[in-house]
Amino acid sequence: MLTLTRTPLIPIGLHLGLRTATVAQLTGTADRLELRTIAQCRLPFVEAAAPRESEQAMADVLRRMVIEHRLIGRKVVGCLTADELFIETVRLPQLPHDEIVKQIPAVAAERLPYPMADAEVRYLLAGEVKQDNVSKQEVILIATPREAIHRRLRLLEHAGLNPVGIDIEPCAWLRCLHRASHSTATTRTAYLFCGETTSTVMFTEGSRPLFMKSFSIGGRAFDTAVAQSLDGDLETAANMRAEVFAEDTLNGEDDIHRAVIDALRPSFDALVSEFELCLRYYKVTFRGRPLEGLVLCGSESAPWFAEYLGDRVGMKSHTVNPIEDLHLASAMPRLIGNPGRWSTALGLALKRIP
Repeated sequence: MLTLTRTPLIPIGLHLGLRTATVAQLTGTADRLELRTIAQCRLPFVEAAAPRESEQAMADVLRRMVIEHRLIGRKVVGCLTADELFIETVRLPQLPHDEIVKQIPAVAAERLPYPMADAEVRYLLAGEVKQDNVSKQEVILIATPREAIHRRLRLLEHAGLNPVGIDIEPCAWLRCLHRASHSTATTRTAYLFCGETTSTVMFTEGSRPLFMKSFSIGGRAFDTAVAQSLDGDLETAANMRAEVFAEDTLNGEDDIHRAVIDALRPSFDALVSEFELCLRYYKVTFRGRPLEGLVLCGSESAPWFAEYLGDRVGMKSHTVNPIEDLHLASAMPRLIGNPGRWSTALGLALKRIP
């Protein structure tokens, strides 16, 4: 008797940024994953539009994207971006887990910039630390207004999709990059995710976050800096900067490269300062647990940028290609450009792997 089997289809991973929508769909199992579809498109400029109009415009783009790239099924895992999250490290007494759970709401209520009744709160246990020779529990508190979740669910449903999960951006790209880098459960790594609007520093042990912080430095700030420096419009500046960030190395003889980098030096200085503050906190808090390197990731990453940051902060630094160890479906076109832009969408698709 002939038995037909179907390759397991994993829900679509969908990452919505300020200017782009990125989708990824995998097939297979955790042992052998095949990249069936990956795509990115520009989102309409909606900052000046009414909320309902902007939501409809984005839903239309997503609906067309699903059809044009022949995504199978409508189950999707979406995410909240870092700029939609409140992230703060807190230190609690060393208590049993069920006691920590009881304390989280009161701790969050003291720190959130909005009412606790309007918030959805989660936390990550970073580990045991010493404070004045007393053992404490380091906790990463993560919260978002419930309306942000409802807004994202509403958008996905209006696009004809069936949301089966909402993750957060930092956990999604960490899931992807930890898998792609083949690091062990004890490897201690620094990550700097540079996105469209926000950058996030994360220090990890294996796949476990030890520290997480986000700040408003990203691609939009880079484009604005280039536009102001060259006294030009934002779209032209964004295209110039994208051209430079698409290169693996900088060309000191190229006028565009020199102009863009000169314009971005203050932004780079600010990024390095934020990272060094985070690194200082980590070294004091997690003494005797040195970091083994820095991974630059996100839509605004580039090999030359990783080398520059590594030199500035005194760490071995590199980028990771999240697609490199995936099997490609025969229909997949050749992927070009910065591979870091795919990490969040791939991490969302990977969330469904048991």
